Amino acid sequence: MHTMNNTVAPKPCLDSTLSLELASFKLSSTLHGFLLSICIVNGLLSVLATLGNSLVLILILKFPSLRTLSNILIFSLALIDVLVGLVVQPAFVVYIAGKMNLVFYCRALLTYLYTEIFCVGLSLITLSLIACERFFAIVYPFKYINYMTKYRLGTIVAVVWAVWLIFNVVCRALRVKNDEFFSPIASGVIGFTLILNIALYFKIFKIIKRHERQIHAQNKVSIEIRARDSRKDDDNSSGQESALSSRETHMARTVAYITGVLVLCYSLLMVTSLADMLIENDAMFDNLLYPLAETATFLNSSLNPFLYCWRCRDLREKIWLVIKGAKYSPSGRLSSPRCTGQKQPDRETSTKREEVHVL
Repeated sequence: MHTMNNTVAPKPCLDSTLSLELASFKLSSTLHGFLLSICIVNGLLSVLATLGNSLVLILILKFPSLRTLSNILIFSLALIDVLVGLVVQPAFVVYIAGKMNLVFYCRALLTYLYTEIFCVGLSLITLSLIACERFFAIVYPFKYINYMTKYRLGTIVAVVWAVWLIFNVVCRALRVKNDEFFSPIASGVIGFTLILNIALYFKIFKIIKRHERQIHAQNKVSIEIRARDSRKDDDNSSGQESALSSRETHMARTVAYITGVLVLCYSLLMVTSLADMLIENDAMFDNLLYPLAETATFLNSSLNPFLYCWRCRDLREKIWLVIKGAKYSPSGRLSSPRCTGQKQPDRETSTKREEVHVL
């Protein structure tokens, strides 16, 4: 750690692609104000991301009705966002604050760089898992009910976390150079997940539109049958299919919103990285564009809890229960029409009822 007033050049940060900026950094009053605002914004976002996503994690753990298949993946995504708020952003703020005082904290720089890549990659991979889960539920509903269990999905999530963590740890432990191995593979994984998400959502919404047209046609027929006082079962079947289609559409759109916000927040960092390869102006990128792009990326972790609450009525209800201090039953069920009624031991019926609580 050296100050810029010393004649000795600062010691470069090992394995850091930004180490060259340390020897040429010049602080002006304008840049000082900009970096100060970056620190303040990220400090606030860090608290918001940590508290908001921690609340989501606590609610899913506390209320069994929220422990659905889709919410297992939402739990994983919220856990990643907690890591961003607890580790990535504080390290980023410490590093930027050090630059403002003409002091460079290499450990803070390396911490935020390494953990950011881990969290960004894992977030995109998790979103791909969510898209695959929704695709499987919509395209193969009967196989989904029979084969997709919480244990299997939880195992998949755990394996993904382990593989991505091991890949990052091994590369850093072996001091693999970014440009030669780590960055190309990490970029390839991130790019593949983005393309996969786009392809899956295109297919999902295409199928949903077709189902909606089919349900609309069936509803017309059921109305005619009901008008002639015909069989009641046909009308009930049509109503169940309409409700199922509505739920699947809502869930797919929820995941699409989450993915869209993430891509929007990450887009500035992607554009900045691309421009950095084409434009030779290290000072502008290192001191202005990258801090701004990183802040936009971190914003996603703070926005996700609001998206969950906006799109999930059950989650909102549980939050109000916690805020109001209302008593809840050990099973975590509310005394609402959706959560009462006769007990249905049939597995398929139970699974479909469980999906009502999914995002």
